[in-house]
Amino acid sequence: MTPRASCLPRRSSMTVRKEWLAAQRGMTMIEIMVVIAIIGILSSAISVGVLNMMQKAKVDATSAQLRTVGNAIDLYAAEKDFPTDLREVVESRLLKEKQLVDPWQQDLIYNQPAQRNSDNAYDLCSKGPDKTEGNDDDICND
Repeated sequence: MTPRASCLPRRSSMTVRKEWLAAQRGMTMIEIMVVIAIIGILSSAISVGVLNMMQKAKVDATSAQLRTVGNAIDLYAAEKDFPTDLREVVESRLLKEKQLVDPWQQDLIYNQPAQRNSDNAYDLCSKGPDKTEGNDDDICND
């Protein structure tokens, strides 16, 4: 048997308001810490992906740059002979000085005759991301 509504004690509007306010309180400190941790994990995962994409973009840009410089060297060689130094190509106005620097701010390496690949008349390389010549991350005109 359920008691009738008239038999139940009445709650004051102040009590109802306090209960409602208690239910509407903000987030607890633990909830805030969990949200911050989730944001941190997501941002670190995104930043790692972005950094990897930026590195790949630099490698791709360097390959395109080597093709451009190689084309300028070939144009120079068609009129004269292969240059002994890339500055000769700049002086002939086929290249600009800034095109001789890779995205890692290192000078391009030019060897004529070729030392890395005997099928080519010259070697044109970038030291790559580690800025050290002669290892696996070098980017060349092979």
